[in-house]
Amino acid sequence: MKLLRPILLGLLAGGALLAGLWLGRLPPALQRGTPAPRLEKRVVTRTFHPAARPPPANVNAAPVSEESALTARRSAEERQLLKLQRKLDKPGAKPNEALLKFASAEALRAFLARAEKAGVKILGQLGGQNAARVGYEQLGQLRDALGADADAELTIEPNYFAHVPDILQKEDRPSGSGTTEFTGASFFQALGATGDRSGWGVGVMVAVVDSGVENHPTFADHQVTHVDLVNDGQPYDGHGTAMASLVGGGNWQAAGVAPGVQILDIRVADANGSSDSFTLAQGITQAADSGAHIINISLGSYGDSFAVREAIAHALGKGSVVIASAGNDASANMLSFPASLPKVIAVGGVDANFSQAYFSNSGPNLDLVAPAVGIRSAYGKSYVIVGDGTSQATALTSGVLAQALASGATTTANAAEWLKQRAKALGLAPERGGAGLVQVK
Repeated sequence: MKLLRPILLGLLAGGALLAGLWLGRLPPALQRGTPAPRLEKRVVTRTFHPAARPPPANVNAAPVSEESALTARRSAEERQLLKLQRKLDKPGAKPNEALLKFASAEALRAFLARAEKAGVKILGQLGGQNAARVGYEQLGQLRDALGADADAELTIEPNYFAHVPDILQKEDRPSGSGTTEFTGASFFQALGATGDRSGWGVGVMVAVVDSGVENHPTFADHQVTHVDLVNDGQPYDGHGTAMASLVGGGNWQAAGVAPGVQILDIRVADANGSSDSFTLAQGITQAADSGAHIINISLGSYGDSFAVREAIAHALGKGSVVIASAGNDASANMLSFPASLPKVIAVGGVDANFSQAYFSNSGPNLDLVAPAVGIRSAYGKSYVIVGDGTSQATALTSGVLAQALASGATTTANAAEWLKQRAKALGLAPERGGAGLVQVK
């Protein structure tokens, strides 16, 4: 008992010492038993922008169904089809065809790689324009081939029909002015193309972009060079031969204004006299690249085509003069295309009384008129015919200009102005008679 007492006292003393040391390390307030101070929460003010916040997770949101995605895709495809249909469903358009112009050669090549898989046929290309002519059975095939390009920098237009003009038969002609025929070769006198013309037009090439030129006796050996862009194996429509003979025929029975010219025959119209924008553009480009001084276009359409516009711009840039017929539909304020273009020389027709021909179109861009009623020309392989049309007036104008170029009277750059300055005033309103009747001198 005596032994335990010192031990217990030692333990109590040690515990008191430890407690004192612990209390000495505490803050004085705690040592004194005073209440603890109140601690304020530190707040930092910030401006939060809703756009910068991550969207809250919605654990209950249902995933987009495959059916919804399919519906959205079908809706987009239907919109694309409607846009294509609006661009291609135009009067005078060839069915199931389109002309496409891409922003670059690379874009064109990418399309060509997709086209076959989509069932689209490539019917031709205009390399300098990054353009293609395509055919399809269903419009959806074209949409699929275009893919993302359908909404990109891409020009889409119809491939318009272009035709050799039709002319009413004599029994169907209206009565009244504009129907009096030129008799025999009197249309040459009207132009001032008199005397010996055998050497007229030497050194000048005239491209006749038409339905083909046959080897008629009115042409000299090696005078005509042939390029066939139709290649259908069918007989030629005689229109092209008639036009070429009025430009440069040498035989008195089917004579032309300038028998010394070189004729570049570029066939773009088939046996029915039918062509299209793409083939016409090809023919114009071919003529310019072959060095033609004059490009005679005695056919046309009413479809304004980028392909033809760019082909003509290319030809003008090469130094060619483009002369085109105004059209034979008696339209009061509409020229045939491409005669309607400002830099193309548009030619209308007059009869032997120098009245506007009953069929000749009128329009503000009409430049000149020439004989167009009762005009004798070659036809086929050996025939001679008498016909009417602004086509004939255009070919005669090309012959007149060929002689002017050959004689040095003018240049291709000044050709339009030269023709207008020498035209004979007829008292017709400008939209019906242009600057007047074409004259050689």
